[in-house]
Amino acid sequence: MRWHTIPALVLGLTVMPAPAHATAVDVVGAVKRLQSQRAAMKIHQRAKAGWPQDPRAEALPTEHCNRRADAPVVTGLARLGPGGVVAADVRRSASIRTCPLRFLKQDAAKGDRRAADQVKIASAVHRVRAAGGRLYVSGPAYGGSGWRERGTAPAGSALYGDQIINAFDVGTLTFLLGTATVDRAGGAVHDADDRQIRKTWSYRGTTTFAALFRASKPFRHMLGGRLDPRVGEISFMWGISTDRTGRPITVQTVWRTGSGHRLEGASVSTRYSWGVKAAISAPAATGTGRDPYGDDLVDAYRTR
Repeated sequence: MRWHTIPALVLGLTVMPAPAHATAVDVVGAVKRLQSQRAAMKIHQRAKAGWPQDPRAEALPTEHCNRRADAPVVTGLARLGPGGVVAADVRRSASIRTCPLRFLKQDAAKGDRRAADQVKIASAVHRVRAAGGRLYVSGPAYGGSGWRERGTAPAGSALYGDQIINAFDVGTLTFLLGTATVDRAGGAVHDADDRQIRKTWSYRGTTTFAALFRASKPFRHMLGGRLDPRVGEISFMWGISTDRTGRPITVQTVWRTGSGHRLEGASVSTRYSWGVKAAISAPAATGTGRDPYGDDLVDAYRTR
């Protein structure tokens, strides 16, 4: 699979030299404080996903049929509370290149449900809202316009699935810090409003899907409680940058699997802004929403 040489840049692995007076931040303490304050945040997330080459593309000129490389974007608001994310309202759009989308449409016409779901997902912006312990969805892949209910679910379900790290779950965060190989003053980053945050603290490390699955309840939920042993072997780089009070500003993950997986790799960068207002309530819903394939990247690794 052909990749852009971006992982080190995505994770910001070139951190700034730590000044002599730099004092380490307490990101776990900051997250607990944000939970107790029921703080609200804005989210802006971009991802790049690499898929296996479709054999049908091999006979076509590269300029007419590039490899499939989706670029889902997630924006919205969330609120924290006891235990982590307690409410969220997000929009997700997923662009698929023309040639790979044509192949998906051909497969959908032959009855391939997974292909049909992905075509619908690429056709419109989809919304997910979590409130009162229940999940609500809206968009063609979920069954049509208007809100539909998907049942009980952790509020983080609305946010995670492209991004595999829930930095507002203390168990997940504590585990990652234990794997950190970088823990020092960092360079400038940008928040969800694209404002530059100059004084930051940077954590970076590498771990596996299997280790994250054991340590992170949100990640176990993303995968439906089951982990394919081959998926567990996937290694990923992670990075978290905070402001100097410890509030997370960016969370980044990068992984590559090689051949043999439905999704061969991804890079996901999530940015947060603080000090926002977010009144997130349950919408009036009609009917039950579908659970489509491909409404997040982790679907490619989920055992169904």
